[in-house]
Amino acid sequence: MSKAMEPAHHGMMTGVTMAMHAACDGVEQGTQSLGRPHEGSAERSFGRLFDRQAAQPDAADLRALAQRMAEGPDDPKDGPADAGTAFFGQFIDHDLTLDATTRLGVASGNVAEIENFRTPRLDLDSVYGAGPEVDPWLYGQEDEPLALAFGRGWSAGTKGNPLDLQRNCNDRALIGDPRNDENLFISQLHGRQFVARHNELLAQQAGDDAHRFEAARAALRREYQTRVIEEFLPAVVAEDVLRPLVDGARAGAMPGPIDWDSAPDMPIEFAAAAFRFGHSMIRQSYALNDAFPEEEIFSPVNAGFAPVSRAHNLEMGRFFGAGAQRSRPINTKIVADLIALPPTVVPDTPNLAERNMIRGQHTFCLPTGEALAEACGWTPLDAHPDIADLGLTGQTPLWFYILWEAECVGGKLGQLGGTLVAGTILNLMLRDPESILNAQAEMAVA
Repeated sequence: MSKAMEPAHHGMMTGVTMAMHAACDGVEQGTQSLGRPHEGSAERSFGRLFDRQAAQPDAADLRALAQRMAEGPDDPKDGPADAGTAFFGQFIDHDLTLDATTRLGVASGNVAEIENFRTPRLDLDSVYGAGPEVDPWLYGQEDEPLALAFGRGWSAGTKGNPLDLQRNCNDRALIGDPRNDENLFISQLHGRQFVARHNELLAQQAGDDAHRFEAARAALRREYQTRVIEEFLPAVVAEDVLRPLVDGARAGAMPGPIDWDSAPDMPIEFAAAAFRFGHSMIRQSYALNDAFPEEEIFSPVNAGFAPVSRAHNLEMGRFFGAGAQRSRPINTKIVADLIALPPTVVPDTPNLAERNMIRGQHTFCLPTGEALAEACGWTPLDAHPDIADLGLTGQTPLWFYILWEAECVGGKLGQLGGTLVAGTILNLMLRDPESILNAQAEMAVA
């Protein structure tokens, strides 16, 4: 562990903290310590930006902190972002990362040996799979073999929903990433804004089938990446943090203090902490459409992994655009239903905040928020009142620190959280020769 990353100690380590010290202790270092240049090819694994931290807050302290995160009646309900932004962020996450092997609270070992089952590029593999030759079950719509299957299935016809995902006889959605059917909101976003949009773009193309398919896929990827840079990131990252990162990415050189040239494609600090900020944005209830003006997030309407009734199709203007309802602000509160997840969602540890902090600090041994701020040369925030009250000053779990930082700057990601989120996403685009950033650079040279 580098000197800058040594944890602050506040009293004796006990219980799980001692166990985690033994489990996490080792030689695994982050790229910021090693300083090695990135190898260039897309990495299908995770990596560390910063050295792993051995000493961690006790599990009982994480549980106590998580319980204090329940949204209260006087906490702000409306933040700066549209309600759909949180679910678009979930879609981005599912397009970039999938860890299907680690277990909650069990030390992961070397994260570079953990396979990422998604490509670390904003290439929509969660929509297209590996393409029509490898994943033909995703394709074929009426007389268009290279359209993505949509709005059909065993319940098609008068009982079917033309705006639902294609499903098999067991109601499973036929999509590139099954997680995009886990709730009504991401299911509709995946189907209506990506599957259906591919089919629209395909219909506009001329030439042979192979050319038409590639042209439609390239066009949808451009639209998606443009939306990420111009809509999503400005909605969730403070402008003074985001602007230098975007300007640097467009110029082909990401600014510090993180050495992005040596960074792994998928930093575990991003995947296991920073990009989980969206959980704070989820509302307790949403207006779906005129007929359903207030539905709880775990109501029967939002069962997930099930057909969507025509009556429950989202009115998209309620989720994106000038008339949309709002996401919650990014802060240190989450709604009641995420503090007590139903057993149909998780069998144990039902508090989502607790799960996030256990995953970050105990599964992946992430540095605390204070340690990362200092490693970047920034003055750490004063401790959140609950952190101080629990005796955890200097040991703030990274995920909680990022939410506290956002709370301090008005509900968007601040210096550390915004740098980790926007920096990782923009750096991935720079490394993708087919991304819009590289296309823009080629146009500028021409």
